[in-house]
Amino acid sequence: MKKSFTFLLLMLVLLAPSFAQKIHMGLPVVKATAAVADYRVGKELIKGNWNIMPQISPDVLKVAVHKGKEDVTFYTNTDSISFKVQAGKSYRFYVNLNDTAYALTELQGFGFEAVEFNKKQPVPAYTFVYEQNRNNAYLQELRTKYNLDAIVAGAANDTEKALRMVNWVHKQWQHNGMNEPSNPDALTILAEVKEGKQFRCVEYGIVTTACLNAIGLPARTMGLKMKDVETVEFGAGHVLLEVYLPDLQKWVMLDGQFDVMPVLNNVPLNAVEFQQAIAKDYAKLEIRSLSGTSKMQYVNWVYPYLYYFDVKFDNREGVAFERETIDGKSSLMLVPVGAKVPEVFQRKYKLDRYKYTNSLTDLYQAPVLPAATTTASR
Repeated sequence: MKKSFTFLLLMLVLLAPSFAQKIHMGLPVVKATAAVADYRVGKELIKGNWNIMPQISPDVLKVAVHKGKEDVTFYTNTDSISFKVQAGKSYRFYVNLNDTAYALTELQGFGFEAVEFNKKQPVPAYTFVYEQNRNNAYLQELRTKYNLDAIVAGAANDTEKALRMVNWVHKQWQHNGMNEPSNPDALTILAEVKEGKQFRCVEYGIVTTACLNAIGLPARTMGLKMKDVETVEFGAGHVLLEVYLPDLQKWVMLDGQFDVMPVLNNVPLNAVEFQQAIAKDYAKLEIRSLSGTSKMQYVNWVYPYLYYFDVKFDNREGVAFERETIDGKSSLMLVPVGAKVPEVFQRKYKLDRYKYTNSLTDLYQAPVLPAATTTASR
C-alpha cells in the first residue's frame, strides 16, 4: 500500500507540469499548431473567425458584454483558456504558435452605449449626387450580364429586393481580407471572382451598391470606423452600404460580407439607427439574413465599428468620369457630438479626403434624382 501511494505521488509530481497553465512574460499561454482560432461568448460559439497573428501586438478581440459579465473561452486547435469578461476591462494572454512565435492576445470587454449626434439641424449643409440610372451603359452591362432582374423578380416590396440582392452578392465569394481587385468596380470584381479570386468587405460593398443602383434602388457604399481608429494598428474600419428604399422613403443599411439587414419593430434601419437600437433596444432588434447570420455574432462583431460613418459625395456608377468633390474633398464623415475628428487611420494613413459633420440631417437627406444632372455642393 505504501509503495502504491509513493508511486501515485511520484506520477502526480511528474504530470503536474503538463496540466499547469504555462506562463510567458508573466501571462498565461495557450498552444496552437494552426493559425485560426474559435471563441465562445456565453453559449454562442464563433468558429474560425480569429486569425492568430504574432506580428500584431497586442491583437485585440473585442467582446460584447450584454450583462454585468460574460463567460468567454478562447479555443485553439489544441488548447483553450477561459475568462469572466467584464465591460471596460482587458484580459491578456499569449498564443504560442507552433512552439515558436508568441502572439500577445487581448480580450477587451465592452458594453453598449448610444452615440450622440446633432438631430436639430433642419436643413442639410451638403448635397450628394446619386446614380440616376438613365442610359448608363456600365449599369446596363452589369444588369444584363448577371441577370439581376431575375434575382428580384416577384419581390413583394423594395425591402425584399434589397434582401435578395445582398444575399446574391454575399454568395459570390468567400471573404478574404487581404485581396484587392485590379480595379475597384463591380464588373471587374465579379469578373475576377469568376477566376477564383476572393475579396474584402470593401468589394462586397462596391458590388452590392452597383447591383442595387442597376435595378433602380439608389445606393451608396459606407465606411465605418472605430472610436480608436487612430491608434488601432489593424482592422479599424469596415465597409458596408446603405440603400434608399422608395416605398419606405428611408435609408437602410446592408452588409454584403455578412448578408445582413437590421430591423426594429418591422422597420429596416440605417447604420446610425442600428447603432442606437443595439444600445437601447437590443432585445427587440432583428437581424434579417437569407443565409441565417447570427444576431449575437454579428452585433458583437460590428458594434465597435459603428462610431464614425462616411459616404462619398458622388455616388454615380461607372469608371470613365471624374467624380464631384466639395472643396476638394470626396467624402462626408459623420462624427459624434464631442468626439475627436480623426486625422489618421491605423496609426499611419492620413485621413485627408473628408468634410465633417455632427448632423444626421446632412447624412440622411433623401436622394434627389432630378431630370437634369446635379452637382455636389455646399
